[in-house]
Formats: sequence, structure tokens, C-alpha cells
Amino acid sequence: MKHILSILILPLFLCACGGNDANEKANEMLSKARTAYFHKRYAEARDSILSLRQKYPTAIEARKQAILLLDSVEMSAAADSLRYVQGEEWERLNVKQQFFERKLLEDKKKDAE
Repeated sequence: MKHILSILILPLFLCACGGNDANEKANEMLSKARTAYFHKRYAEARDSILSLRQKYPTAIEARKQAILLLDSVEMSAAADSLRYVQGEEWERLNVKQQFFERKLLEDKKKDAE
């Protein structure tokens, strides 16, 4: 019985130990995404965030921050694009920017709770 119990506990222990490494790597990817966002490389930031979410499903805090960052990326990309378009395309991007502004505010409210 002790052997069965130890066999069942061992995988849990290994997963728990591996979690720190996943969090560190996820935070590194998040940092790279923030740098790309800061330099207005929106596609690179978006790709990094989506990759982080796929590679590190257990890095919950990094994933939460990545979602907020992704909203900021989308909002800023839409705002920057507004400078170069007119007519219906401007209206579409303006609506998109407003959506992400509202979503970002709501996400921040939920995160503060």
C-alpha cells in the first residue's frame, strides 16, 4: 500500500517542482512581449503572448498579466492604425479601440477585486 501511495504522490511532486520553472519562463516571455509592445512591435508582442499562453498553461499569474497586455496591444494597434485610415475603416478601428479600452478597464476592476 505504501508503494502505491508513493507512486501516486511522485507525479504530483514532480509537477509541483516543475511549476517554478514554467513560471520563470512564462515571465521571461511576458517581459519580451512588454518590450515589443513598448517599441510598438504589436505583431511580435501578440505572438509572444499567444505562445506564452499555449506553452505554459499552468503559469496562471503570467497568463493573467498576458491577457491584460494583449488587450493593451490590441487597443494600441487599433489606435495607431487610426492615423492612417479614413471612412469605414476608421470607424471599424475606432470601435475596436473603444471595445478594448472598456475591456481593459473591466479586466483591471476584476483583477483588483
